[in-house]
Amino acid sequence: MRQLIWRIGWLIAAALAGCSLGPPPGGEVAVAPPPAVAVLPPPAPPAAEPGPPAAGNTARDSYVERALARPLPPGLEGHREVGVGSGFYIAPDRLLTNFHVAGVCNVVTVGNDSEGAITLAKVIAGDAAVDLAVLATDATVATPARFETSIYAESGDDLAIVGYPEHGLAVRQAEIDPVTARQADMLADRRVYPFDGPVRHGNSGSPILDDTGAVVGVAAMKIDTVARYQRTGEVVDNVGFAIGNHAVFGFLAANKIDYLPARPAARLTPPQLLQFAHGFVRQVGCWK
Repeated sequence: MRQLIWRIGWLIAAALAGCSLGPPPGGEVAVAPPPAVAVLPPPAPPAAEPGPPAAGNTARDSYVERALARPLPPGLEGHREVGVGSGFYIAPDRLLTNFHVAGVCNVVTVGNDSEGAITLAKVIAGDAAVDLAVLATDATVATPARFETSIYAESGDDLAIVGYPEHGLAVRQAEIDPVTARQADMLADRRVYPFDGPVRHGNSGSPILDDTGAVVGVAAMKIDTVARYQRTGEVVDNVGFAIGNHAVFGFLAANKIDYLPARPAARLTPPQLLQFAHGFVRQVGCWK
Protein backbone atom coordinates (compact mmCIF):
# COMPACT_ATOMS: atom_id res chain seq x y z
CA MET A 1 0.00 0.00 0.00
CA ARG A 2 2.86 2.41 0.86
CA GLN A 3 4.51 1.76 -2.51
CA LEU A 4 1.15 2.30 -4.29
CA ILE A 5 0.62 5.65 -2.54
CA TRP A 6 4.19 6.71 -3.40
CA ARG A 7 3.72 5.76 -7.08
CA ILE A 8 0.44 7.70 -7.21
CA GLY A 9 2.28 10.67 -5.76
CA TRP A 10 4.85 10.57 -8.57
CA LEU A 11 2.05 10.46 -11.14
CA ILE A 12 0.47 13.52 -9.51
CA ALA A 13 3.83 15.30 -9.52
CA ALA A 14 4.28 14.53 -13.21
CA ALA A 15 0.76 15.75 -13.99
CA LEU A 16 1.32 19.02 -12.12
CA ALA A 17 4.54 19.55 -14.06
CA GLY A 18 2.71 19.08 -17.34
CA CYS A 19 4.51 15.86 -18.23
CA SER A 20 3.05 13.58 -20.87
CA LEU A 21 2.57 9.94 -19.92
CA GLY A 22 2.68 8.82 -23.57
CA PRO A 23 0.08 7.48 -26.01
CA PRO A 24 -2.61 5.04 -24.88
CA PRO A 25 -1.94 1.28 -25.14
CA GLY A 26 -2.05 0.05 -28.69
CA GLY A 27 -0.38 3.13 -30.19
CA GLU A 28 -1.97 5.84 -32.28
CA VAL A 29 -5.12 5.19 -34.31
CA ALA A 30 -4.67 5.54 -38.06
CA VAL A 31 -7.18 7.93 -39.59
CA ALA A 32 -7.75 8.00 -43.37
CA PRO A 33 -7.24 11.46 -44.88
CA PRO A 34 -10.29 13.14 -46.45
CA PRO A 35 -10.49 13.22 -50.25
CA ALA A 36 -8.63 16.08 -51.84
CA VAL A 37 -10.79 19.05 -52.86
CA ALA A 38 -9.56 21.86 -55.05
CA VAL A 39 -10.02 25.12 -53.15
CA LEU A 40 -9.09 28.54 -54.42
CA PRO A 41 -6.96 30.45 -51.90
CA PRO A 42 -8.81 33.36 -50.28
CA PRO A 43 -7.52 36.88 -50.81
CA ALA A 44 -4.81 37.85 -48.37
CA PRO A 45 -6.27 39.77 -45.41
CA PRO A 46 -4.83 43.15 -44.52
CA ALA A 47 -1.90 43.05 -42.11
CA ALA A 48 -3.21 43.09 -38.57
CA GLU A 49 -1.72 45.08 -35.77
CA PRO A 50 0.28 42.79 -33.46
CA GLY A 51 -1.75 42.06 -30.39
CA PRO A 52 -0.53 41.49 -26.85
CA PRO A 53 1.10 38.09 -26.18
CA ALA A 54 -0.91 35.41 -24.46
CA ALA A 55 -0.83 35.55 -20.68
CA GLY A 56 0.87 32.18 -20.42
CA ASN A 57 3.59 33.19 -22.88
CA THR A 58 4.10 36.46 -21.05
CA ALA A 59 4.76 34.69 -17.76
CA ARG A 60 7.07 32.12 -19.36
CA ASP A 61 9.01 34.69 -21.39
CA SER A 62 9.34 36.94 -18.37
CA TYR A 63 10.76 34.06 -16.32
CA VAL A 64 13.27 33.17 -19.06
CA GLU A 65 14.35 36.79 -19.44
CA ARG A 66 14.93 37.17 -15.70
CA ALA A 67 16.79 33.85 -15.53
CA LEU A 68 19.12 34.79 -18.38
CA ALA A 69 19.60 38.36 -17.20
CA ARG A 70 20.38 37.43 -13.60
CA PRO A 71 22.13 40.13 -11.60
CA LEU A 72 25.78 39.33 -10.88
CA PRO A 73 27.30 40.33 -7.55
CA PRO A 74 30.59 42.26 -7.34
CA GLY A 75 33.61 39.97 -7.46
CA LEU A 76 32.77 38.12 -10.65
CA GLU A 77 34.43 40.60 -13.00
CA GLY A 78 36.70 38.77 -15.42
CA HIS A 79 35.28 35.35 -14.50
CA ARG A 80 32.90 33.06 -16.34
CA GLU A 81 30.76 30.24 -15.05
CA VAL A 82 32.36 26.96 -16.14
CA GLY A 83 30.04 24.53 -14.38
CA VAL A 84 27.13 24.13 -12.00
CA GLY A 85 26.19 21.58 -9.40
CA SER A 86 23.90 21.27 -6.43
CA GLY A 87 24.24 21.74 -2.71
CA PHE A 88 22.10 22.06 0.37
CA TYR A 89 22.10 24.06 3.57
CA ILE A 90 23.14 22.17 6.71
CA ALA A 91 23.04 25.37 8.83
CA PRO A 92 21.46 28.79 8.20
CA ASP A 93 24.61 30.04 6.42
CA ARG A 94 26.47 26.81 5.55
CA LEU A 95 26.01 24.53 2.54
CA LEU A 96 27.30 21.05 1.82
CA THR A 97 28.28 20.03 -1.72
CA ASN A 98 30.85 17.92 -3.56
CA PHE A 99 34.48 18.98 -3.57
CA HIS A 100 34.60 18.47 -7.33
CA VAL A 101 31.75 21.00 -7.68
CA ALA A 102 33.26 23.86 -5.64
CA GLY A 103 36.74 22.96 -4.44
CA VAL A 104 38.64 23.82 -7.62
CA CYS A 105 36.91 27.12 -8.50
CA ASN A 106 38.30 30.65 -8.37
CA VAL A 107 34.91 31.94 -7.27
CA VAL A 108 31.86 30.02 -5.99
CA THR A 109 28.27 31.24 -6.09
CA VAL A 110 25.00 30.03 -4.57
CA GLY A 111 21.65 30.49 -6.31
CA ASN A 112 18.37 31.45 -4.70
CA ASP A 113 16.27 28.59 -6.21
CA SER A 114 14.12 31.12 -7.99
CA GLU A 115 14.99 33.52 -10.81
CA GLY A 116 18.75 33.11 -11.04
CA ALA A 117 19.97 35.68 -8.50
CA ILE A 118 23.25 34.49 -7.00
CA THR A 119 25.39 35.23 -3.94
CA LEU A 120 29.10 34.73 -3.47
CA ALA A 121 30.20 31.82 -1.28
CA LYS A 122 33.50 30.69 0.20
CA VAL A 123 34.85 27.17 0.69
CA ILE A 124 35.62 26.86 4.41
CA ALA A 125 36.28 23.10 4.47
CA GLY A 126 37.03 20.58 1.76
CA ASP A 127 38.40 17.09 1.21
CA ALA A 128 39.08 15.87 -2.32
CA ALA A 129 39.40 12.24 -1.18
CA VAL A 130 35.95 12.23 0.42
CA ASP A 131 34.64 14.59 -2.30
CA LEU A 132 32.87 16.92 0.10
CA ALA A 133 33.07 20.66 0.73
CA VAL A 134 31.30 23.13 3.00
CA LEU A 135 30.51 26.65 1.81
CA ALA A 136 29.85 29.79 3.83
CA THR A 137 27.55 32.44 2.36
CA ASP A 138 25.69 35.57 3.41
CA ALA A 139 22.45 34.20 1.91
CA THR A 140 20.71 32.40 4.75
CA VAL A 141 17.76 30.03 5.11
CA ALA A 142 15.40 29.29 7.97
CA THR A 143 15.07 25.54 7.49
CA PRO A 144 18.39 23.74 6.93
CA ALA A 145 18.36 20.05 6.02
CA ARG A 146 18.42 17.35 8.69
CA PHE A 147 20.27 14.03 8.48
CA GLU A 148 18.91 10.56 9.16
CA THR A 149 21.18 9.07 11.84
CA SER A 150 19.53 5.63 11.96
CA ILE A 151 20.04 4.15 8.51
CA TYR A 152 18.96 0.78 9.94
CA ALA A 153 15.42 2.16 9.83
CA GLU A 154 15.67 2.96 6.10
CA SER A 155 14.36 0.44 3.59
CA GLY A 156 16.03 2.10 0.60
CA ASP A 157 12.65 2.47 -1.11
CA ASP A 158 10.77 5.75 -1.57
CA LEU A 159 13.92 7.85 -1.84
CA ALA A 160 14.37 10.94 -4.01
CA ILE A 161 17.17 13.06 -5.44
CA VAL A 162 16.58 16.82 -5.43
CA GLY A 163 18.89 19.12 -7.37
CA TYR A 164 19.58 20.92 -10.62
CA PRO A 165 20.07 18.39 -13.44
CA GLU A 166 21.14 19.85 -16.78
CA HIS A 167 18.69 19.54 -19.68
CA GLY A 168 20.53 21.76 -22.14
CA LEU A 169 18.71 24.82 -20.74
CA ALA A 170 19.16 26.90 -17.61
CA VAL A 171 17.66 25.21 -14.54
CA ARG A 172 17.02 27.70 -11.75
CA GLN A 173 14.61 25.74 -9.53
CA ALA A 174 15.41 22.40 -7.94
CA GLU A 175 13.80 19.31 -9.46
CA ILE A 176 12.93 15.95 -7.93
CA ASP A 177 13.31 12.39 -9.24
CA PRO A 178 12.61 9.06 -7.54
CA VAL A 179 15.53 6.77 -6.67
CA THR A 180 15.95 3.50 -4.80
CA ALA A 181 18.86 1.87 -3.00
CA ARG A 182 19.45 -1.45 -1.26
CA GLN A 183 19.56 -1.16 2.50
CA ALA A 184 22.57 -3.48 2.56
CA ASP A 185 24.47 -1.05 0.31
CA MET A 186 23.50 1.91 2.47
CA LEU A 187 24.75 0.09 5.58
CA ALA A 188 27.97 -1.21 4.03
CA ASP A 189 31.25 0.14 5.37
CA ARG A 190 32.05 2.02 2.17
CA ARG A 191 32.29 5.72 1.36
CA VAL A 192 29.69 5.52 -1.40
CA TYR A 193 26.70 3.32 -2.18
CA PRO A 194 24.91 2.81 -5.52
CA PHE A 195 21.35 3.88 -6.18
CA ASP A 196 18.98 3.39 -9.12
CA GLY A 197 17.38 6.42 -10.71
CA PRO A 198 18.00 9.32 -13.07
CA VAL A 199 21.14 11.31 -12.33
CA ARG A 200 22.65 13.87 -14.70
CA HIS A 201 25.31 16.56 -14.81
CA GLY A 202 24.27 19.21 -12.34
CA ASN A 203 23.03 16.65 -9.79
CA SER A 204 26.43 16.43 -8.10
CA GLY A 205 25.99 17.58 -4.51
CA SER A 206 22.25 16.88 -4.48
CA PRO A 207 20.83 15.42 -1.27
CA ILE A 208 19.29 11.95 -1.36
CA LEU A 209 16.16 12.26 0.77
CA ASP A 210 13.85 9.73 2.34
CA ASP A 211 10.10 10.28 2.26
CA THR A 212 10.18 12.37 5.43
CA GLY A 213 12.72 14.79 3.95
CA ALA A 214 15.74 13.51 5.91
CA VAL A 215 19.12 13.32 4.14
CA VAL A 216 20.45 9.77 3.66
CA GLY A 217 23.33 10.58 1.30
CA VAL A 218 24.93 13.08 -1.09
CA ALA A 219 24.91 12.38 -4.83
CA ALA A 220 28.46 12.33 -6.15
CA MET A 221 28.65 10.60 -9.55
CA LYS A 222 26.91 8.33 -12.03
CA ILE A 223 28.06 5.16 -13.71
CA ASP A 224 29.96 5.62 -16.97
CA THR A 225 27.59 3.81 -19.33
CA VAL A 226 29.97 3.85 -22.31
CA ALA A 227 33.01 2.66 -20.37
CA ARG A 228 30.94 -0.07 -18.70
CA TYR A 229 29.69 -1.30 -22.08
CA GLN A 230 33.18 -1.27 -23.59
CA ARG A 231 34.52 -3.24 -20.65
CA THR A 232 31.69 -5.75 -20.09
CA GLY A 233 29.28 -5.52 -23.01
CA GLU A 234 26.49 -4.58 -20.56
CA VAL A 235 24.34 -1.50 -20.99
CA VAL A 236 23.85 -0.01 -17.53
CA ASP A 237 22.22 3.40 -17.22
CA ASN A 238 20.51 5.43 -14.51
CA VAL A 239 22.83 4.21 -11.77
CA GLY A 240 24.38 6.80 -9.49
CA PHE A 241 26.57 6.77 -6.41
CA ALA A 242 25.92 8.66 -3.19
CA ILE A 243 28.29 9.44 -0.34
CA GLY A 244 26.82 7.72 2.72
CA ASN A 245 25.91 9.57 5.88
CA HIS A 246 28.66 7.87 7.91
CA ALA A 247 31.28 9.39 5.56
CA VAL A 248 29.49 12.76 5.69
CA PHE A 249 29.45 12.73 9.50
CA GLY A 250 33.15 11.84 9.62
CA PHE A 251 34.03 14.72 7.28
CA LEU A 252 31.95 17.22 9.26
CA ALA A 253 33.38 16.05 12.59
CA ALA A 254 36.95 16.32 11.27
CA ASN A 255 36.24 19.94 10.36
CA LYS A 256 34.33 20.73 13.58
CA ILE A 257 31.12 21.50 11.69
CA ASP A 258 27.79 20.64 13.27
CA TYR A 259 24.78 19.08 11.56
CA LEU A 260 21.14 18.66 12.49
CA PRO A 261 19.81 15.13 13.17
CA ALA A 262 16.43 14.21 11.76
CA ARG A 263 13.37 14.32 13.98
CA PRO A 264 10.29 12.09 13.76
CA ALA A 265 8.21 13.40 10.88
CA ALA A 266 5.26 12.40 8.72
CA ARG A 267 5.83 10.87 5.32
CA LEU A 268 5.51 13.30 2.41
CA THR A 269 4.14 12.86 -1.09
CA PRO A 270 6.61 13.73 -3.89
CA PRO A 271 5.08 17.20 -4.47
CA GLN A 272 5.22 17.87 -0.73
CA LEU A 273 8.80 16.59 -0.55
CA LEU A 274 9.90 18.88 -3.38
CA GLN A 275 8.22 21.87 -1.75
CA PHE A 276 9.95 21.02 1.54
CA ALA A 277 13.35 20.64 -0.18
CA HIS A 278 13.02 24.04 -1.86
CA GLY A 279 13.75 25.44 1.59
CA PHE A 280 17.37 24.19 1.63
CA VAL A 281 18.51 22.92 -1.81
CA ARG A 282 20.44 25.41 -3.93
CA GLN A 283 22.40 25.55 -7.18
CA VAL A 284 26.18 25.99 -6.83
CA GLY A 285 28.13 27.77 -9.57
CA CYS A 286 31.84 27.36 -10.33
CA TRP A 287 33.58 30.40 -11.87
CA LYS A 288 37.08 30.67 -13.28
